[in-house]
Amino acid sequence: MRLSRRDRLLLLAPLATLMLVWFAGPALLGLLATLTSYSPFTTDVRFVGLANYAAVLRDPQFATAARNVGLLTLFAVPLELTAGFAIAWLLRRPLRGRAAWRVLLLLPWLVSPIASGVMWHFLLSTTSGIADFFLGWLGAAQASSPAGDLHLALPAVVAIEVWRVAPFVAFLLLPGLESIPRERWDEATLAGASVFGRIFRVAVPGMRGLLLTVSMLLIGLALGTFDTILILTGGGPGTATLTPALYSYDAAFSTNDWPAGAAAAWVVAAAVFVVGAVYVRVARE
Repeated sequence: MRLSRRDRLLLLAPLATLMLVWFAGPALLGLLATLTSYSPFTTDVRFVGLANYAAVLRDPQFATAARNVGLLTLFAVPLELTAGFAIAWLLRRPLRGRAAWRVLLLLPWLVSPIASGVMWHFLLSTTSGIADFFLGWLGAAQASSPAGDLHLALPAVVAIEVWRVAPFVAFLLLPGLESIPRERWDEATLAGASVFGRIFRVAVPGMRGLLLTVSMLLIGLALGTFDTILILTGGGPGTATLTPALYSYDAAFSTNDWPAGAAAAWVVAAAVFVVGAVYVRVARE
């Protein structure tokens, strides 16, 4: 039995109300706050228009944060896709204990980004890290932490993000690999295609839509990178690992510049929205 338009609207009304109260409402209030001088610590609230956005976009630190997150996205997303696809490729075949391997490989993603940052901070610390403990135990000199090196901090963050997200990518791609008909694999094998030939002739075309979806998801997540960096480096050394999301947090809670922090957060949201709009356009085509 087909439901009428009125019945469908009635069924969706509770969800729409919940989204409006708990998501859209606070988001719109936050957007309006960026157009004022609002702060919890002042009673003098004035309308300032786009002045907060202009101040954020003119700030050299925000430009550095945008460059950092651009580099992180540029390198982390392809590596996450490649590593995740490789893991899914290995797990698609019959393997003893495959279910257990799936759960174990998903653990880095199941661990919260905060916990991941704490763990890697402990591992890479130059004073109490486990890496220095083993180096000292072996009689080797103490090594400097890559997270504290001006040139290695951002690559270290990229590597940690790849370690954390790649198993999740594999979890998403594995059903797509398994859904490709066996006949297509057999045809490629009989045609003498190598492993890479089967990947690019069978797997990639057969999973094009899924790969696009996962890629857009990873780009959106990368643009909002915050938790792990907050604990691991705090945006340092200097501004080497500062991201727009971390810039927003620091502006709002460290310098009590709430309008600038909210404006920076909406700039990040706008970037993610653009990624979503590109995905919708490409998906339709």
